[in-house]
Amino acid sequence: MNSIAPYNFSMQVAWRTLNLLIERKIMLHPAGVVFYVWQRGDRIIVAFDPSAIQLERVNDEFAHALSTRLHGRRVVRTNSRGIFLQVGFETPAAPQPLEAKPLDLTQQPTEWHMPIGLTKDGPLWISLIEGDSFLIGGSRRKGKSGLTHGMIQALLNGGRTQVYAWDGKGGAEYQGYIGRTNFHFVSNAERGLKALAEQLAERLNQLRVSGYPNIIMHNEAGKDFIQPIAFIVDEIAELEDHLKEQLKRMVKLYGASGLYPVLATNDPTQAAILVKTNLSTRICFAVPSFQDSLTVLGMKGAESLTERGRGLVIWDRGLTEFQTFQVSYPETTDEQRRLLSEQVAMEITRPASALMDEIERLAESIRGRWSLGMSLNKVSDLLGKSYEGSSWTRKVKQVVEFLTTTTTPPNALVSGSDGAVAGSSSSSEKE
Repeated sequence: MNSIAPYNFSMQVAWRTLNLLIERKIMLHPAGVVFYVWQRGDRIIVAFDPSAIQLERVNDEFAHALSTRLHGRRVVRTNSRGIFLQVGFETPAAPQPLEAKPLDLTQQPTEWHMPIGLTKDGPLWISLIEGDSFLIGGSRRKGKSGLTHGMIQALLNGGRTQVYAWDGKGGAEYQGYIGRTNFHFVSNAERGLKALAEQLAERLNQLRVSGYPNIIMHNEAGKDFIQPIAFIVDEIAELEDHLKEQLKRMVKLYGASGLYPVLATNDPTQAAILVKTNLSTRICFAVPSFQDSLTVLGMKGAESLTERGRGLVIWDRGLTEFQTFQVSYPETTDEQRRLLSEQVAMEITRPASALMDEIERLAESIRGRWSLGMSLNKVSDLLGKSYEGSSWTRKVKQVVEFLTTTTTPPNALVSGSDGAVAGSSSSSEKE
């Protein structure tokens, strides 16, 4: 043994390793040198003689057992040019209890870090940039909304992210942020997605000019700073089917131009279109069944959670349990309520004409191929989309109604070449 190593700890490692080998009957011979122990930097190295042991049995499980006997010190197994165990000197800190603590934004690591919660290793914050795209699932009142509020507050506190949010509740969830710098409340999902897509498409043109493939490299090069866009959707199951498809395409297309989606749902089965999208960071609170856990996380576990605010996150290729922070929701002011009312009122007056413009455009695109009495399924096929989803069904019916009311029937009055009104004669008129 190397005399540089702390004698007591080196002996402890040697005896605990030897006892474990004897108990598990891993040694091939009753006598002789089995391993060597020496200090290297901040760790103890255990090097085994490959001719003295059953190599395959000194595995990761063996390392875990030795770690337990050494009071939790880290033990790592390597097999580069032989079998080695590396044992750290330091005893790891005791796991912290998973308890809800108030959110402290002064602890935010960077402008883009968002608070997830307290883990056994301490507070967990995940950067919007590194997390890339987020899916949050969980039953009602289990902590999902509190988590999204914490994320919004952190990003607004950082001041370097444009935050767009749709709550599906007419502003009931997020109206307390209306009017704050960098916050954009989306009252109409269809119009909001369209405007956001146009902005992100324009950013792609800006990147083409600057010569960089994404905003991260563009910003690192010192070009005019392009702020990331966090798009937070409180309940993706409430989006109409065609909007889910549109958002799915946006997630795939506009990552380079700075779109970072944070999509939350109470019912993963009703939001399957987006749940199956390749969202990098998965978070799940308590759910009724293991199927829901599988849908959100890709593995079981969340069905066993019971406490409010307790969740599981797949992050950095590992699964971590956490307890969300206590987040104070902002109080809504009279001015914010006024701004929300004005925005909602504006949307109520605008959609009718906008929708009719779309219906007219769709109708005119198939007018030459459409005929009276054509089934809705056939009309939908002409429009290039399968006949499914309640919102699309309504739209197809409106297209048919528009075509029916704006198409001149065979026996209708038509204008003659001289501008006079002439009628096509029926057999009774000829008589």
